[in-house]
Amino acid sequence: MLKETNVGTDILYGREGVVEHLICHPKCPIFPFGPVLLVRPWVPIDARPNFYYEFLGTPRCLTAGVLRSMVAVQEERVLVVGAGAAGLLIAQALKKHDIAYVVFEQDASQSTRPRDWNYGIYWAQSNLLECLPPELADKLLAVQVDSHTPDQDDVLPVFNATTGDRMVDLPAPFSLRLQRRKFLQLIATGIDIQYSKRLINVESDGTTVTATFEDGSSESGTLLIGAEGAHSQVREYLMGKEKAALLPSPIVASATITHLPKEAALALRKLHSRHCIAFHPDGYFSWHGIHSEEGEPEDWQFMIILSWLSETDLNISGDAINADYKERISVFGDPLKTILQSISPDTRFWHNRLSYWLTQPWDSRSGTITLAGDAAHPMTFRLNNAILDAASFARQIKPLDSKLPGSLSAAATAYEKELWQRGKEAVETSNLNSMSIHDWEKLKESPLFQAGLKQKLPGQ
Repeated sequence: MLKETNVGTDILYGREGVVEHLICHPKCPIFPFGPVLLVRPWVPIDARPNFYYEFLGTPRCLTAGVLRSMVAVQEERVLVVGAGAAGLLIAQALKKHDIAYVVFEQDASQSTRPRDWNYGIYWAQSNLLECLPPELADKLLAVQVDSHTPDQDDVLPVFNATTGDRMVDLPAPFSLRLQRRKFLQLIATGIDIQYSKRLINVESDGTTVTATFEDGSSESGTLLIGAEGAHSQVREYLMGKEKAALLPSPIVASATITHLPKEAALALRKLHSRHCIAFHPDGYFSWHGIHSEEGEPEDWQFMIILSWLSETDLNISGDAINADYKERISVFGDPLKTILQSISPDTRFWHNRLSYWLTQPWDSRSGTITLAGDAAHPMTFRLNNAILDAASFARQIKPLDSKLPGSLSAAATAYEKELWQRGKEAVETSNLNSMSIHDWEKLKESPLFQAGLKQKLPGQ
């Protein structure tokens, strides 16, 4: 039976305070000698194995100095793998709550990858603000693709690619459109990031987790969060290679960030100053939007994407992607046909098949390893759910004494319980929406048409 006695001073975690109870382990032969547990009333008894320490002396006689020399508690430390949006926002939340962390990124810097793109923040804006300190939140407008100030009347226009008719305006009130590279640079502000750290192995004993990197280094902590994207090695470690494997989507896409001739640039922004989409009866979905409006019209950059359903892979690369794109949009009508055909033949395109993974529960190794962002729910259209992951995790750690051993494990477990259901629904809805917008007959039944962008669209 546990015995209790009041004692005077608490220096757990390097902080002096009041120890309200000193509990002797049941196996202690003669109280007060043997392993003891220093606790406050709100410490779960289940956590007591983390607090057993052996020392000789009478508890009533212990001074703060003696306790300080005898009690050494390992503080919580989080290893975040991946310096994308999810990883950096989680790091910001950890920093905000004074939890030790470090972010590991396999690239040499944020600007290593040549390809940039942009994305919209719709229903997840309040979640985004939860993760950021005010001084960074105030700079979000500065990392948009344009100088537009979001307002209630924001829309995403939809055109018939054949006739050029404007079909509908999808409500997108107060939406942000962020340049990926600038956004990541912003939310990386003040964050401890170690670059050129390619993960090769993860090990957990249920209390401590260790990440090993290609350069031979290793780091240990009490929680590891895999946020390294759709091809997550952490997910593979948790699920096994087969269960963690991405599934191919029926959708393929060709995309570019490009300049346009002055007349074409002005004509495209006449359709809408920020962005617009178009659907073609042959099953094509076409996205066109400003990426940078710096300089003269011929200096502006646009992000342009064409996607369609295909059971076979094209196996094309280089200039062949550009040529294939031009052939496909030849069925479009004006004004889009003329605008898009003006893209220079030497413009670089990327082509790939989209993929997804249906979120399912994983063994978190006693709450020492979890996933976030594309590692947790890779889908055809994304980001807003990655932001929600970070905000959800932030809410779980907010009410805890995060320096208490085991507290982050409990937070991760609670976070996963919500994530597993939400992630699964998000991927399923994303797949449904993605298939629907490539089927002319089902287009108006798609979640995009039914709800627009002002409602929560998992996967959008």
